[in-house]
Amino acid sequence: MSYIRNANPNATNSELDAKIIKPFIQLTNEQRNELIQQFVELQVDNMDWKTLAQWVTEEMTDNFEKNYNDIELKEEIESYDNELYDELVDNVTAQTEEVKEVKQCIIDTNGAYAECVDHLVDSMEATPND
Repeated sequence: MSYIRNANPNATNSELDAKIIKPFIQLTNEQRNELIQQFVELQVDNMDWKTLAQWVTEEMTDNFEKNYNDIELKEEIESYDNELYDELVDNVTAQTEEVKEVKQCIIDTNGAYAECVDHLVDSMEATPND
């Protein structure tokens, strides 16, 4: 099967420009780094604060997940604030303990969910923001 295509005899400048094939330019490491820097600056300049904050959050989370073991993560958090690691661990494990208590309550009461929820609500402390 052969295809025959005729060029537009009345081509505009933009159509002619589109036909120009530019060769791929191999950049030096320095030129490539400069290209990346300029492109990143353009992208960041065009982000609103919400998008920028979301992107930074995702990048930092990904970095901690992939590049830190548990001990390194603890050290990083403690270098930010010496008491923060223990506070954050309490935050993430407290919910787990509450869930365990509710599950055990459901087992102990043979499925009396209402009683377990009431017990959970009674055990919660009121915070100043409530």
